[in-house]
Amino acid sequence: IRFTTYYTTLRGMKYHKLYKHLKPGDVILSADRKKLTTLLIPGQFSHASMCVSLDGWNGWEISEMTHHDYTKSCFFDICKESDRVVIMRVICQPCFGEHVEQAIERCKSYEHAEYDTEFTLGVESLYCSELVFQSYKDNCLQAPLDDLAGLGKPYISPTGLYHAKNLKVIMDSDTL
Repeated sequence: IRFTTYYTTLRGMKYHKLYKHLKPGDVILSADRKKLTTLLIPGQFSHASMCVSLDGWNGWEISEMTHHDYTKSCFFDICKESDRVVIMRVICQPCFGEHVEQAIERCKSYEHAEYDTEFTLGVESLYCSELVFQSYKDNCLQAPLDDLAGLGKPYISPTGLYHAKNLKVIMDSDTL
């Protein structure tokens, strides 16, 4: 449910400024402050996804977990449903190069995964930020596993990815 019928502001030049910084392997965090889910999910961000290519012509640039399970989309889809988008990139040496490629392939390998409504860590089913977390194996991102949602178990949230030690902000739409 979105509390307005107007488009988000991430169109036109703002969209293009963000897109020119995007690279495969990047983590994308987003929020739409006029959406009910953003109010229900604790933290600054309500969604996480991963860039797996820059091939918009084939429509699969971004992998994400949504209520439709594993979803192949493009960066434009993320922006049209968000009023804030942050692009983050892996900065640790062990995760560079081959490891980023392996993370992309691992992310793609989850194509038939179902959405995890119980928010339990593991690859049997996944939620949005867990898709990114599991793609970068062995907590290479050094993201905190907090119980921000009050689930009583470890949980990787989109905001947890934002605070990961081995991710740095490349571009934040709030600073455009």
